[in-house]
Amino acid sequence: MTAIITVPTFADPVERNIAPELTVPKALKLLQSQGYHDFRKIKVEREDHEIEVEARNADGHRVEIELDLFSGKIIDIERD
Repeated sequence: MTAIITVPTFADPVERNIAPELTVPKALKLLQSQGYHDFRKIKVEREDHEIEVEARNADGHRVEIELDLFSGKIIDIERD
């Protein structure tokens, strides 16, 4: 008697379509192109997929900006 055993196959669990993380220099350059300057505190929050930056906006007001770690899109801006 011959037994046939089937083994399920699984896809590779590593996602290959995820964009690379934004570097801090690229994030600052992106913000600078949008009128932000005088960068102070910069914090990369990998668990939240964010970069937090304290800076001044084009009007000179202090702001805290949250950027998406992968796309660079501004998620939130809080004015101090």
